[in-house]
Amino acid sequence: MKTKRQYSPRYLAVNLLHRVATAGSYANIALDQLIAQTALTGRDTALLTNLVYGVIQRQLTLDFYLQPFIKKPNRLQDWVKQDLWVAVYQMVYLTKIPDRAIFYEAAEIAKAKNRGAAGFVTAVLHQIQRQGLPDLNKIKSPLQRLSVSASVPQWLVEKLIDQLGQVKTSAILKTINQPPAASLRVNTAVTSVEKVQTQLAALDLPTKVSALSSVGLVRQGGFLAGTSLFKEGAYTLQDESSMLVASSMRLQPHHQVLDVCAAPGGKTTHIAALLSKAAGGHVTAFDLYPHKIKLLQQNARRLQVADLISAHVGDARHLDSVVPDQHFDRVLVDAPCSGLGLMRRKPEIKYARQPADLMNLQQLQLEIINQAALKVKPGGILTYSTCTIVNEENQAVIAQFLQQHPEFTPLPVQTDHPLKVATTPYLKLYPDDYGTDGFFICNLKRKSR
Repeated sequence: MKTKRQYSPRYLAVNLLHRVATAGSYANIALDQLIAQTALTGRDTALLTNLVYGVIQRQLTLDFYLQPFIKKPNRLQDWVKQDLWVAVYQMVYLTKIPDRAIFYEAAEIAKAKNRGAAGFVTAVLHQIQRQGLPDLNKIKSPLQRLSVSASVPQWLVEKLIDQLGQVKTSAILKTINQPPAASLRVNTAVTSVEKVQTQLAALDLPTKVSALSSVGLVRQGGFLAGTSLFKEGAYTLQDESSMLVASSMRLQPHHQVLDVCAAPGGKTTHIAALLSKAAGGHVTAFDLYPHKIKLLQQNARRLQVADLISAHVGDARHLDSVVPDQHFDRVLVDAPCSGLGLMRRKPEIKYARQPADLMNLQQLQLEIINQAALKVKPGGILTYSTCTIVNEENQAVIAQFLQQHPEFTPLPVQTDHPLKVATTPYLKLYPDDYGTDGFFICNLKRKSR
């Protein structure tokens, strides 16, 4: 039987951080599951969310702060380090919580796990209180200082500066450590944006209309996956930038669409909502893993578009074996990528990636888009998208593809609303542009002859 202490936001945060670090779980998925299983108050849910995201976002900074006070960091148990991270995060970033409350909670968490560690945790925190934290401004290397301050690996900071410049990189790094907004896509196959917005307001979940998508609503905070509206398929959770993909594809109700990397189905179900079964519209969707296809099918049923989608297990690198002798009006390659555009929403990604990953992924992306090109009808459109912000996986892929495929030409990216960023010859969204995930979209039209 769990004690009251084990339901405290700080205790839950330490446990969840340990799970993310050791089991490779995504923090956002693990957090949503935990909130759904735990009867926390709204205030405690907000604190738990803040602690989990804040600690992961600031991990390199917190390590820098703790370094002078821990003599043998390699011998420190993971959960002890995470207990200290949570405590120091509160001391630095949640200034309304008194130190005595932070120290007490940290010690009690340590006692609940290993009483012998409680003295160590308390001693470290008191030493920090007496001596103060080290000064970030005293880091001599400007590159290292920016890396530690933003808590982004130095190789990635250097790459972004090289590709985007100092000013843009600083703006991105400042933005990714701000709390992400919750965003949802209204399922226009069954309801309207206005109706869902009114219904959510009645549940004390007021929203704002998206600046990017005509079917998007956003709000700061709130467990939007816990409503009856979500369960009934009135909306699904999807980032605003991701909603731009289906809108950009110039879909018509009768179109036959191939989605080659479809799971978990956010874009697939959005495409289906824009098609008409009566007109003959249909989406043929593939993904490599059976459990992901099962998830896509579940999402399609919840959103009431399952009759417009055929979902199959298949390798996007070998499309001839899964859709032989078949061509499509529209083909979507939402390519496997590094996910570096998701650093705000999935901050653990920035620590998991290495420079070699980018070129390895580029080769995979080229294999997939080259295969997908063979399935586009003359006059049809091939859409390539990623949720990353580095050139290697975006414009470099398109440049190599066009060299090999002169039968394709780029189209301007069509959007619901005019955007402040360029949409020709492709769309590059960075986290600081609209406070969304970073995203890349390119539409390529196959010549009629």
